[in-house]
Formats: sequence, C-alpha cells, structure tokens
Amino acid sequence: MRPIRSSRLRNRILLCVFLLFLSAPRAQVEPQETEVITLNLFFEETVGQVGQEISFPIKLFSSAPVQEPFQVILRFPPSKLEYVKLGMANGPRDSGWKLTPDLRKSPPAFDMHFLEILAEPGEGDFLPAGGDLAFASFKVLEADTEHAIELTPSIKQLGETTLEVEAEPAEITALPEGTFACFFYLH
Repeated sequence: MRPIRSSRLRNRILLCVFLLFLSAPRAQVEPQETEVITLNLFFEETVGQVGQEISFPIKLFSSAPVQEPFQVILRFPPSKLEYVKLGMANGPRDSGWKLTPDLRKSPPAFDMHFLEILAEPGEGDFLPAGGDLAFASFKVLEADTEHAIELTPSIKQLGETTLEVEAEPAEITALPEGTFACFFYLH
C-alpha cells in the first residue's frame, strides 16, 4: 500500500506546485514607448527676377537629437523653376552630416519635379538646436500674374524613429524682368 500513497502524495504535490505556478504574479512586460521626434522645416521667403538664380535657406529644428537618416522632399513646378544646386550650411557640415540631393522628374504633363535631399546625421550636435540645413538654388524661369511660386515640402522617415513633421510651403516671389529696371529708373 505504500506505493499507492506515495504516488497520490506525489500527484498532490505536483498539483499544488502547478496551482502555485498559475497563481503566481507574472512579471508584466510594459510595451516600449517609441520616441516621437518632431521636425520643424522652415523657409525664408525669397524674391527673384525671371532669368536670375536665387538661393533660399532650408531651416530645420527638432524636439530631440536625430540619429537616423531621413529625406527632405521639395515639390516644385519645372515650368517656373529650374533646380541648379544644393549647398550645405555650416552647422550640419561641422557636425559631420551628409546631404545628398537627387532630382526626380515627373512626365511633362504633370509639371512637377521632386528635389529629394537625403540627410544622414553625423556625430555632432546640429539637432535639436538646428538652424540652416542647406541652401537650395534655383533659376527663375517664369513669373505669373500673382508672382508667387510655391514649393511644397515633406519629410520621409527612413529609420525606426517616428518623425512628426511640421512644415509650411516655401514661397518664391518671381518678378518679371522689367520690374527691377523700373524700380532703379524711378530712384
């Protein structure tokens, strides 16, 4: 009879251990909160005459340091502006950033080109303080009756960090060729 009691006892002990295991408080795994970084993209209004090359600053600020690459995209009408070049500002250059421009052309019927600027952060401390990121140069090809040419900006996230973007369109005031001549003639 002893073997029966020992197996019953063993089963009861195993049952108690199992019930204790089920009732024991579990370590709660809290989901990791992903950091959301806010990027603010600003532009200064620029004035240019038809036929003139203009350069306008692209300013960038953020709520926290950015360690992953991202892409700044400027959409503009090629019938009014011709992309010339992109110059890097001193802040990002001194911080080891790398900026690579790429011009994407859509079919002529759409009258839209995309200047895509790949921004690869360096080891320096350009962000979050920020400031001038780059200077985009365009040649003004045409002025319409309202004299305003709009460049629509956006930022594309390329890494794991969630980026929230605040940006307003850049505006270039394009004046006809005779405007400056008349202004200087009157003074």
